Amino acid sequence: MKPRSVGAGSSGEGSPEHLAAMETNVFTALPNLTAHCAITRYDNGSPRRPGWFTVKTQGSAWVIQLKEPDSALQMTCHGQTLDDALSLAELLLGADSAPWEPDPFLKRTLGGKGNK
Repeated sequence: MKPRSVGAGSSGEGSPEHLAAMETNVFTALPNLTAHCAITRYDNGSPRRPGWFTVKTQGSAWVIQLKEPDSALQMTCHGQTLDDALSLAELLLGADSAPWEPDPFLKRTLGGKGNK
């Protein structure tokens, strides 16, 4: 996993790459989404606070909201089906130029740098 920005993580050097189990049958086709929620170190070895996502509906659309605490960013993915929204989230998490937006709540509560 590459850093989205330089952030202050909570894990120290020598800590495990992930704490939660990465094995999944349901999310096999969504490795970026699984890594977003579990990986505790960036590719360069610096610590990373794992992100998370929420699933909801908005009218007839499915909405996946992704949170990136180290950089105080969020991204929202919409789809006509849950599979569409999850696939879009997977695709964007693997992209270098994903449409991340500042998340003022994360910046206030988690001390994310918000520089992206």
